[in-house]
Amino acid sequence: MNWKLIGDILLATVPLLVIFPSMFALTTWVERKALARIQNRIGPNKVGVPLTPYGGKLSLFGLGQPAADGIKMLFKENIVPTGADRLFHLLAPILSLIPAMLVLCFLPLEFPWLNGEQNSVKAFMLDGAVIFFFAITGLNTLAVFMAGWASRNKYSLLGGMRAIAQMVSYEIPLVLSAVVVVMIVGSLNAAEIAEAQAGWNWYVFQPWGLAAFVIFFIAALAETNRSPFDLPEAESEIIAGYFTEYSGFKFALFFLGEYIAMFAISGLAVTLFLGAGGGPGVEALPWLKVIWFLAKVCILIGVMIWLRGTLPRLRVDQLMGFAWKFLLPLSILNIFIAGFAWHAKKANEGTAVSVIVWVAALIILYAAAKGLDRVNRAKVKPRTYQYGE
Repeated sequence: MNWKLIGDILLATVPLLVIFPSMFALTTWVERKALARIQNRIGPNKVGVPLTPYGGKLSLFGLGQPAADGIKMLFKENIVPTGADRLFHLLAPILSLIPAMLVLCFLPLEFPWLNGEQNSVKAFMLDGAVIFFFAITGLNTLAVFMAGWASRNKYSLLGGMRAIAQMVSYEIPLVLSAVVVVMIVGSLNAAEIAEAQAGWNWYVFQPWGLAAFVIFFIAALAETNRSPFDLPEAESEIIAGYFTEYSGFKFALFFLGEYIAMFAISGLAVTLFLGAGGGPGVEALPWLKVIWFLAKVCILIGVMIWLRGTLPRLRVDQLMGFAWKFLLPLSILNIFIAGFAWHAKKANEGTAVSVIVWVAALIILYAAAKGLDRVNRAKVKPRTYQYGE
């Protein structure tokens, strides 16, 4: 048994499993403060760090709130509804968290300070890492429906059915937008995709890459049930959706799984389109790759939080129509544009072809924006009065 290989894998994966859950706690505080600022509120500002056993505390703008929430969830009573399937009611939150944690280990993060050799320790790299990512995250759909069905609650079941329809619909454009990068690089290995974008050769700066990134990010919002695609847990319609009947530690697992999934899919977006850990100074200081990678992930998470406080929730028909009528055709069209751009580059066609590709990509982005605007604007007829003149 190669103990050195096992040690290297543990050294590479353990930091990933520590960094992202730690960032989860900070992200919940940032999100609550940002939403409070958007809604002209203060947000968490009371819970802090006690200075002495006899009183006094350091509030730190409410930074202690995530810790207080976590402790509260640990000690809250675990309530299982009468008639619920206890086994699946327990397995659903666990199955929701595990896939998100697994895919973190396949992001191309490097930790050069963890060994004394010249080559840095990397996370366990799989040749089909991109396929593995989508295959594992697909289990989250099963977990969500399992939670809705096992609760024996009509609101939970409605949330589970919505989640299945939404995730299956938006997973197709999500995968097709990633296929563009895989096709150009010729590899499914996340590390090779990152190496292909060394320097400033980020695919988001390419016309087909920009269109694919926008489609990927919109579909990622739907896959992680973020606004404006949070219909499976729409509190104004179905209470809390599939986790209506969850409390205590099980609810905390769902909450943790949702945020870890946000980090995982943002990490994949950074790997595919934003050059992974590439950035200024990484050649001289290799450890900056980790900083740049996490910084890009945090920017994408910040955009998700901003959209939650800005956009209204879509209706179910608008949600499904946008996926099948706009994102799916645009993602297929973008694959042809990427193939045309690749062949034109090989043949050295020149500036004219580049202009054509950029125009086609901008048309795709305009169509996506127009489609989203169209589904948001319902065709409201003028009000008519039955008895009035």
